Amino acid sequence: MSRLTSDTLRIGDTDYPVHDAPLPGTWVCAALEKGYRLAARVIDRYHVALECQVCGTLNLARAFTLNKCRPVCKGCQFRKRQEEAQSVGLVYLGRDPDDPHYGRYRVTDCGHEIRRQFELIKRAIDGTTGVRCEICHRAREEEEACARGWRLVGPDPDGEPNYRLYVHEDGCGATQRIARVNMQTGRFACGTCGDVWSAKPSALYLMRFAAPDRSPVLKLGMSRDPDSRMRHQLGLPDHVEAGILRIVPMETGRAALVAEKRLHGELRRDYPGAVVPPEEFSDYLRVVSEIYDASLEPVILEMLDRVEAAGPQSG
Repeated sequence: MSRLTSDTLRIGDTDYPVHDAPLPGTWVCAALEKGYRLAARVIDRYHVALECQVCGTLNLARAFTLNKCRPVCKGCQFRKRQEEAQSVGLVYLGRDPDDPHYGRYRVTDCGHEIRRQFELIKRAIDGTTGVRCEICHRAREEEEACARGWRLVGPDPDGEPNYRLYVHEDGCGATQRIARVNMQTGRFACGTCGDVWSAKPSALYLMRFAAPDRSPVLKLGMSRDPDSRMRHQLGLPDHVEAGILRIVPMETGRAALVAEKRLHGELRRDYPGAVVPPEEFSDYLRVVSEIYDASLEPVILEMLDRVEAAGPQSG
């Protein structure tokens, strides 16, 4: 056994009182087997100071931990995390004081400080994810929006990760969900003041189709020009009889789309057996859904009456 007589021992940034008691030989051997030198007992008879034989760092550990498992060297751990961070363009600053699973890092390119899970850093090293600075990323998104006359408000309220919420700052002041890639490329327009289908007048329609030797079917949908939709867009062959049973004008395409989705949702929920599968009409109708059995005609007409009675809808 050996003894230590100094009053304190600095471990990390803290001075711990040395517990002047013998160091059992079994503890000394256990420390050597696990890559440490047993320096002293500290605080009380249950804690020990262990000097790492690789990096020389002093570590505080419980004697129970030393005898039952291999204590982690904080010095080696810190250096390993430094190397991992450097490999993905970061500088490791230390553990997050609020969560042991997170670390604090500085982004090499911009100097901003970020907080990341240690597991995420490992995935970044493997190439399965990336590490980005939220401050710089937000600034880029704000610049993209400003360049097109919009202002970034924040994340998509519907939770879609590819969308953001913007305000048409240089236009009508409307708030709109827009895919970030569309903001970058300019492939979008304001749904309130822009010259796009969503801002133009539209209509809900109900059409009826009858093919020879087939049961008649109905199509509920929306279009700016229902007649053109029926005659030119659905790809009807000459032998199919077609007619428009009802048209309900809507102030905007956006309002028509919202109403149409609501009606389809009600029909699928309340009349699932009346939804006609695509294989029964795909050979003469250029659509893949929104086709119902003709028995629903009075039901759908009544639904459209309700929409019209509600008055103009702008969405």
